[in-house]
Amino acid sequence: MRRILIITGLIMLIWMGAPRNGYSGGPLDPVKLGSLSINVGIGPGAAFFGNGQGFGFAEKVSVEKGMWDAGPGIVTLGGEFTSSAFRYNFGGGWNESWVNFFFAARSAYHYGWDVEGLDTYGGIPLGIGFSIHSVDDHPGSHGYTPVYPYFGVFFGASWFFTKKIGVNGEVGYNSTHANLGVIFKLN
Repeated sequence: MRRILIITGLIMLIWMGAPRNGYSGGPLDPVKLGSLSINVGIGPGAAFFGNGQGFGFAEKVSVEKGMWDAGPGIVTLGGEFTSSAFRYNFGGGWNESWVNFFFAARSAYHYGWDVEGLDTYGGIPLGIGFSIHSVDDHPGSHGYTPVYPYFGVFFGASWFFTKKIGVNGEVGYNSTHANLGVIFKLN
């Protein structure tokens, strides 16, 4: 909970401290050929492994680089890392917990709609995931660590309020069902 409050506070400080006239001279398309960005977000994690019970937060970090012109938009390539943790108490001394980790390559199609600072996109991640699983169901505890393929789909939007910093949101079926965060354009 503390981590969520800190990240939310940082997003609000960046939002309030950002100049409202961050751009001059017409519409800006934040994603271009060669542009590099990093996105950090939090949201409800997807329970790829486990019994589907409980709720867990996830942290996601992704990096993307503009690689190809594709009509009016840009195709990016990059990678992402996500972790999430779930715990559920069934009662009667039966507890189950699992921590998921996802490592994936990701590609997305970005389109700016000629709106200053706006970037919308959709894409897919493809990689591996593994889970550290444990069960305490008296008379003893046991667990295992499965490794599995990871594939998903996501749709998102970013709004840059300066040339280098913005807010970001994604929804879909991947390592998180939805996440909110900040995005930094490195070049």
